[in-house]
Amino acid sequence: MNVFKREIKAGIKSFLVWTISVSAFISVCVFMFPQMEGKMDSVSDIFASMGAFSSAFGMDRLGLGSLIGFYSVECGTIMALGSTLYAAMVGSQMVGKEEKGRTTEFLFSMPIKREKVMVEKYLALTIQMGAFHIICFGVSLLSIILIKEEIPMEELLLLHTSYLVITLFIATICFSLSTINSMSNIGTGMGLVLFFYFFNIMANITEKADWMKYLTPFSFTDGADIVLDKKLDMKYISIWLVISLLSLIYGFWNYRRRDLKS
Repeated sequence: MNVFKREIKAGIKSFLVWTISVSAFISVCVFMFPQMEGKMDSVSDIFASMGAFSSAFGMDRLGLGSLIGFYSVECGTIMALGSTLYAAMVGSQMVGKEEKGRTTEFLFSMPIKREKVMVEKYLALTIQMGAFHIICFGVSLLSIILIKEEIPMEELLLLHTSYLVITLFIATICFSLSTINSMSNIGTGMGLVLFFYFFNIMANITEKADWMKYLTPFSFTDGADIVLDKKLDMKYISIWLVISLLSLIYGFWNYRRRDLKS
């Protein structure tokens, strides 16, 4: 497990920066709720009447005067984007950095197969993503306790489960992309996340663009759908699970056959 330990150690700084930053933003949002609670009902009516803008973020269906409504819109946006951008950053450089940093020759001077390298790197990636979400979820619960509000546990668990799932999907896809060449793919990975997010906004604005939900994994993280239905949309999750698995298989196959630069 030398490669695994090396990846965990190498990623600790970015892990701490992203985890502390996203957790802090979520905590601040939760702490804002008691001061805004009395005013949010009238604000919700205003947002609900703003047509496409309110539809894009589900504000036409959720009341911002409730904690879970406020959380899913405000904290949900931070959590969904923050976690996926972090996943794209880490996944996109997980494999390609060996060639870019000219450490490939050193890595494969040890008695280790490429498949084992990929397995340990991917394991390190998923562990980082899981730990990130556990901490963020814990901070969310602690923040709600501190403001003395009742914890909507079922909805929170569903919301954060959707964020974890999309993070693993994005991390997997970007991990596979990092096997294609030795160049830094961070920009590509983050750009992919923003495109996915844009597709989801467009799909929410009008029913005519509803087909775009199949083009983005953000389709199963919509706070309004999760809170109102109290379930995850397994149709979209299944689609992106297949896409992620196929990309992972391709990544392993491509890394095994490529001539690596040392």
